[in-house]
Amino acid sequence: MRPIHLVPAAVVLLALGAIAGAAQLARPAPPGSSPAGPPARQVAVTSATRACPPVPGGGTGKVAFIAGPAPAPSSGPVSGQAELTPLPLAGASLRGAGPITQTEPGALSLLTVPAAHSASQRGTQALQGWSVTATGTLAQAMEAEEATSSGLASVRCGEPGSDLWFVGPGSTNGAGQIQLDLMNVDALAASVDVSIITDAGPVQAGDEEGITVPPHQTVTESISAAAAGASVVAIEVRTSIGRVAADVSESSSSGGTASWLPSAAAPSTRLVVPGVPPSSSPAGLFIVVPGGSNATVSVLALTSQGPYRPFGTQTIDLPPDSASYVALTALGGGASALELTADVPVTAAVLVPGSGLGAFTAATAPISEQAVVAGNTSGSGPGATIVLSAPAAAARARLTEITASGAGPAGPGAAGSQVVSVAAAHTLTVQAAAPRSAKPGAAFAIVITPLAGSGPLYAARVETQGQNTVVSIIPAVSALTTISLPPVRDSYEAILP
Repeated sequence: MRPIHLVPAAVVLLALGAIAGAAQLARPAPPGSSPAGPPARQVAVTSATRACPPVPGGGTGKVAFIAGPAPAPSSGPVSGQAELTPLPLAGASLRGAGPITQTEPGALSLLTVPAAHSASQRGTQALQGWSVTATGTLAQAMEAEEATSSGLASVRCGEPGSDLWFVGPGSTNGAGQIQLDLMNVDALAASVDVSIITDAGPVQAGDEEGITVPPHQTVTESISAAAAGASVVAIEVRTSIGRVAADVSESSSSGGTASWLPSAAAPSTRLVVPGVPPSSSPAGLFIVVPGGSNATVSVLALTSQGPYRPFGTQTIDLPPDSASYVALTALGGGASALELTADVPVTAAVLVPGSGLGAFTAATAPISEQAVVAGNTSGSGPGATIVLSAPAAAARARLTEITASGAGPAGPGAAGSQVVSVAAAHTLTVQAAAPRSAKPGAAFAIVITPLAGSGPLYAARVETQGQNTVVSIIPAVSALTTISLPPVRDSYEAILP
């Protein structure tokens, strides 16, 4: 039986006292006065945290890591610290591993994370996640991804949160093994409830409620049994206490390379799924309707030739509390993005056939300030492309490629850049390669920066091998250097959760 978590009465009284005090201090605005207060204040990011999942099967791994923006000649001294700290499997007796420190700002680093070994059984490897933290100026635009030995990103190290979504195939679509990794980067234990929706509706999985994730530790849960007989599985990870980072990996019953499901945007009536590359066989669209109402969904593909409706004038009608699979016909000879519009909140992901189960992309938010895809390789192996989509107004962005330390004669973090334009309701594919000064086959990072006046921009990095076999897709997520602090006036919102 899982432990029951109780909130101490003192905490409740303290919160009520704080609210009462705020009520006495706050005074209503005089009649007729403008509700507008001072503008929001922009402050620099001084702390950032990510969590990388355990390497499938244990063993050593790589983390592609950038801490802080590239230093400008007029910038001040770099402050703070960036490091990787192990998050051992809960309840496992492991040999201690020290943190891995990285302090060079604005340059890509490929950091080797050692395998976790049992302290009681000599030579036995165990699973272990990693916390990635940065403070001071090194926290600005920080990004980390778990990568292969060559530096190719396989999954983004995610931010901890209280409500996370993942969508992918179930067992009848080839996913014989589904693993959920929960990582707690904080000093407070987290309590997690996992909700599962399949094409047959919600799954009653009592063992997935009240999961305790101890501080600075990792908990893994198998979702395979809950998804048995399902063609689609949607997983919601919600915390009632604390917060966690989460990742979901899927593999076939016979094993082989695991495929990672990127975290999907929270359910909304409008979604954009970026980075859908062309493939030799049709891709699959997964849509989740988590609420109690029927959903009517329309799908618009943003291609290099402009908008295109893959289902014509037809809409997709879906029942409540359901997860559905819809086959996508060919969307043209190039990459595209999918824009979904629904009358009730939904979330979505796309599976593109490729190595293993295939590669996944999911609904995400537009890029704010910049996005960083840290792990890329080029040369005679995989080829990297950046897929940029502008669903509304035209967009302009700068793409900057940054090498790893020691990867070229121009010094650490040598960079090249280009400015590209994306027409409204179009998708643009840009070949990405390491700067000319980099060594052949060197790993490099890509920074995507929307320029002033640009419309909303969505992006993803696609890696292909050989005859356009898709190896991985990394949806681009904002890596902020500043955050906006809105003014608070006569409101309880500053003290209420």
